[in-house]
Amino acid sequence: MNAITEMTDLGLLEQVEAKQALQQLNAKFSRAMDRMDRCLMVSLWTDDGQIDWGVHKGSAKPFVIAATTADPSLERSFHSVSTEYFEVDGDTAIGEVSVIIVSIVLENGSKIDRLVGGRYLDRYRKEDGQWTIAQRTFVHDWNMNLPSSANLEEGMFAKFLKGRRDKQDPSYQLFGE
Repeated sequence: MNAITEMTDLGLLEQVEAKQALQQLNAKFSRAMDRMDRCLMVSLWTDDGQIDWGVHKGSAKPFVIAATTADPSLERSFHSVSTEYFEVDGDTAIGEVSVIIVSIVLENGSKIDRLVGGRYLDRYRKEDGQWTIAQRTFVHDWNMNLPSSANLEEGMFAKFLKGRRDKQDPSYQLFGE
């Protein structure tokens, strides 16, 4: 192998490693949102992180607090990321990540199944060896709101282990957190 081939192979490996780390960063964001895990959520942002999430525009710090504070109108949530596209340039990157958010919310005394589809348009930075979110813009592409058909406590569903929006969620036992 010559030096050009080695450099190309190393560059390719660095791109693959960065894209895998960015995928994990987005998976952790979903986990932090669904479990209201403030410590995890804080670790995902640069100190000067910015967000445009509709009602939250500007510093990510108020968003982190709001996203990880119990909300009695939000019973359950599930964030699923997919179709991740990243362009990496050294210790910076940009990305477009599709997301579907499924929630059970309480509105006017009734439970509503809410589905939201959109994308995160992101700028990332690698700091101290870790990829973080420097800027996130949520683009709302579609939504559906229907009377809830969730059946969590009856029949066969009563026997399943239930997820929670806090550190009592069974996943914390698995990961030892």
